[in-house]
Amino acid sequence: MSEELDPYAPPTQPVYDKGKGPVESYDDVPWFRRSGFNSLLVLLGLCCGPFILAVCIILLTGDVYYNSYDEHGRLKRWSVANKVVAVIILLLQVAYFGMALVGNL
Repeated sequence: MSEELDPYAPPTQPVYDKGKGPVESYDDVPWFRRSGFNSLLVLLGLCCGPFILAVCIILLTGDVYYNSYDEHGRLKRWSVANKVVAVIILLLQVAYFGMALVGNL
């Protein structure tokens, strides 16, 4: 008789779709998702707005990774606070460009 699976048993380990699981190695992180690259863009963005906008878009479309690991052995990521700041910066930029377009500035 074949061995049946218990549908109520908890899974033994999480199952991830290829390309959607946690990043395990810093070498697997694309260059534009690395903390060093985005930190450089932030510094350049203090002088020129498009660099800040690029960081905001990169951060809001996915994670940005540090080259260090947390206590569970996973790569550390930029926090939710960074994403909140990115949203605020984008809203301010959109408001500024909207007012400039209308002619109020």
